[in-house]
Amino acid sequence: MEEYSWLKNILEQEIDRITDKQKAIIKSAVELFSEKGYAATSTREIAKKAGVAEGSIFKLFPTKKDLMLWITERIIDTALFPMVTSGISELLEKNFKNREEFLSAFLQNRMALMQEGVPLFKIIIQEIPFQPEVRVMLLEQFNKLPFNMLAEKLGAMETQSGLGETDTVKIIITCITGFLFLRNIMLPELFPKSRIKEDAAALARFMSRGLGSEKERDL
Repeated sequence: MEEYSWLKNILEQEIDRITDKQKAIIKSAVELFSEKGYAATSTREIAKKAGVAEGSIFKLFPTKKDLMLWITERIIDTALFPMVTSGISELLEKNFKNREEFLSAFLQNRMALMQEGVPLFKIIIQEIPFQPEVRVMLLEQFNKLPFNMLAEKLGAMETQSGLGETDTVKIIITCITGFLFLRNIMLPELFPKSRIKEDAAALARFMSRGLGSEKERDL
């Protein structure tokens, strides 16, 4: 399996607690859960791919679900939300001409980060509808997002939408999340990688003009 940087970060944080054999189990589980889904993957398949006996899995994780939840918790804590927040402070400190320019830069930056861990994020998307524990993990992290900082930068309180700043930023995040996951996970075939810059600019234009006044405001 390709050594995606987010997976590498997860394993490095556990380096004092897991053996090389256990690391192979986790890597194999990530790949199979991403390709086939949790329900369609057996512990026997994971063990075979990792080159270990099936019993080795249960020495570390009592059940397959425990293995999946261990992985998703660390994806959310170590990969997903760090990806969402990574570099935001630097972006917020930069001077952009307007909301549209900021959102376009933000989208391109998130796209580059997300491409490093597509298999990890596929697991989260696949399991949200079926695993309430995963939804709880996501909600806990979501509430930690810097809504107020983004709202201030975007001038969200000055929009003509009639929405409060938190609601406005949530709508923006919804658009951005849909853009990222549709392009990278759900239907990547519909979106040529060569058009990332153009498509990011188009979505930024739509969000900015749709939420703001007819005349774009400077930041």
